[in-house]
Amino acid sequence: MMALLPGSGSSEPVEYLFPVSPEVLADIRAFVTRLAEEAGAADRERQRIVLVTHELSANALEHSATDAIYVRWEDTDQGVWITVCDQGVFEVGGIDARGIGLRIVLALADEVTIRPGRREEKGTMVHLRMPVRARPAAGAAAPPALLLVDGDRFAGRSLSSFLEAEGYPTLVAGSAQAGHAASVSPPRLAIVDLMTSHGLTLQLCEDLTRAGVPVLAMSILAPPENLQASRFLRKPVHPLEVLAAVRLLTEPSATGAASGAPHA
Repeated sequence: MMALLPGSGSSEPVEYLFPVSPEVLADIRAFVTRLAEEAGAADRERQRIVLVTHELSANALEHSATDAIYVRWEDTDQGVWITVCDQGVFEVGGIDARGIGLRIVLALADEVTIRPGRREEKGTMVHLRMPVRARPAAGAAAPPALLLVDGDRFAGRSLSSFLEAEGYPTLVAGSAQAGHAASVSPPRLAIVDLMTSHGLTLQLCEDLTRAGVPVLAMSILAPPENLQASRFLRKPVHPLEVLAAVRLLTEPSATGAASGAPHA
């Protein structure tokens, strides 16, 4: 990768050109992670920034046949401005294929501008602002967090960032054992990927249900007959479907409707 402007410690915009390679997405995530840390972003803000930049870069990589991905970072009083460009063409027929990534970006970012590349003028550009959200006042009681148990670290953080942006503080655990440890302080809701820890999460679901914690279970496989959960979603599942289930299981008015462990 090639730096176009000074990086670490500079208050000026930072620009990098990443040649496409098997490691390019990991390189881009490391790049924005470093800049977010240097800017003093809180953990949740940093995760959102990394997720949004990853989604845009993945779209460029998968849909534009580009040879390089350009990323620009600018830290301002209004938030962080991020620009991602490629050398390809915005295919109208490919919108549905890339729709989930763009919806995540639109949910997490503000002031999103897309300049589509065309046959005669290649190069798609996405420019957006990541807001700096207000932190809770000192001494204010934090609402109970959601517990998300997922052995896929990046998938867990991606969903966590999406839910955080919708107003649901989320704690991520990467194993059934970590989920048990985190549930010592009862979460508002548990979202459990049943494939985590080779199925040991079934006992976690049972323990959480017995403790009165609503459980949203998810898996790429059909739900086991002995699953104890408030609701089940079959993967792959759109983040908006997860959000709808979270709202159903956490809003007091939906308590009655949430019982019975409906399967999807």
